[in-house]
Amino acid sequence: MWGRTLQFLPKSKDREGLLPWVIGVMLFLCALAVSSAVAIGTGIERWSTDLSSNITVQIVVSDAAERTRQTDAALRLLRATPGVAEASVLASADVMALVSPWLGDLPIDANLPIPDLIDVTLDGVTPINTSALDERLRIAAPAARLDDHQAWLGQILDLGAALQAVLYAVVAMVILSTIAIVTFGCRAGLATHAEPIAIMHLMGAEDSMICRAFDLRYLAHGIKGGIVGILFAMTTLWLISRMASELGEGLVSAFAPSNDFSVWLLVMPLFAALLTMTTARLTVRSALREMM
Repeated sequence: MWGRTLQFLPKSKDREGLLPWVIGVMLFLCALAVSSAVAIGTGIERWSTDLSSNITVQIVVSDAAERTRQTDAALRLLRATPGVAEASVLASADVMALVSPWLGDLPIDANLPIPDLIDVTLDGVTPINTSALDERLRIAAPAARLDDHQAWLGQILDLGAALQAVLYAVVAMVILSTIAIVTFGCRAGLATHAEPIAIMHLMGAEDSMICRAFDLRYLAHGIKGGIVGILFAMTTLWLISRMASELGEGLVSAFAPSNDFSVWLLVMPLFAALLTMTTARLTVRSALREMM
């Protein structure tokens, strides 16, 4: 039956032969945008959870003996504070590793005025008033500076939300562009085959039969383009994930696309095929009403 419905349409011309490739490019861009938006959301959520469960206390004193005294006082206060699971001083090597991106690789005994850093892990159960804790820390250790990362984390969250909005806007524009391209292709096909369609109308053919022929053709275009586009997208995402994993833990690796999400990408060729077929059917029906 499919063969009979397609008989009045000749084989794809050059203009339609490019349509699967155009759909493939559109799906490639759409898959990258969706994957990036999801990865950014997941990465920021995981990263912000880790940061919100930790606070940092700096003891900035040039005199080593005084710095050690204030660090011990701050440690006693923090460990006695409800809601604090653990408080420990970072080793000098770890502190130097933190500042090495700005200062370069320096020896530990470089006599730089490096502050003592206290890493504080919260238990996540008992809420802590960081403002009150900061005031008590300044009494016990006047050089103590508490950083709960909230101001900086808020900027990161705002940036992530803005990037996600832009990426979802790109997805919407890609979908609308695909619809426009398919609509143009259908109308061009109808114009090309206007004479056979008119003859079929005179022979008593119904619009549903003509629509079915276009449905099958554009469904095939959508499947072909969708498979090609998603294969390129998954290959690209796999390469990005490999490159990001080599960077180790951190913000960049947190944004690497998840392998579990790649399974959902396999559904996108079906979405592209259905979108193409539905657009073709609506376009052909509208055009046939205008031809009557």
